[in-house]
Amino acid sequence: MKKRFYCLFLACLLMLAFTGCNKKTETAAEASETSESAVNAETVETTEEAKETDPADAFKPFEDPKGAFTAAFPGTPEESVQMVPAAGTSVELHSYYVELSDTAYNVIYSDYPEGSVTDTAAVLESAMTGIPYPIEESKDIMLGDYAGKEVKYSGQSGSDTITFYQRVYVVGDRMYQLQAMNTTGERSPEVDVFFDSFALSE
Repeated sequence: MKKRFYCLFLACLLMLAFTGCNKKTETAAEASETSESAVNAETVETTEEAKETDPADAFKPFEDPKGAFTAAFPGTPEESVQMVPAAGTSVELHSYYVELSDTAYNVIYSDYPEGSVTDTAAVLESAMTGIPYPIEESKDIMLGDYAGKEVKYSGQSGSDTITFYQRVYVVGDRMYQLQAMNTTGERSPEVDVFFDSFALSE
């Protein structure tokens, strides 16, 4: 089951990078166990009290080794750097990725040529058109003074439907992408823990 998210998120990642340059998910289901001995109405019922935990407890702070950002992940992210051809040049994509059983979290950043981003809104809209799946939800967001977009969309990975919750920010000549993926289709509290933990170091 591991890495089932990876190929799908990579396809989205490459499309976003290419389009932007041109224009320049384990939710634990609690099983209810029925005791066979509890058929008699007079039998004393025993209730197991599940200890509620804060979703943020599973997330630990992480600082990009290059000092670009901080974020919280439910584990130690794997770092990768990929060169993606785009518009006669290449884009260097830095990715920090954690995959669990039914969820995955990713922070990606890539740089446009210095001084090339003059219209942030146009770059964001162009990036949105690069997502190779129908966008189900979309809204404008901000990271301090920097504009961004948050979207939701879904794609197939084998027999699984993977739901993406994604934020994209343009910070100067750099694009940041945050992806929270799962197979439940539900926006869990962990999605917001991940998104809200992201901050620029610079």
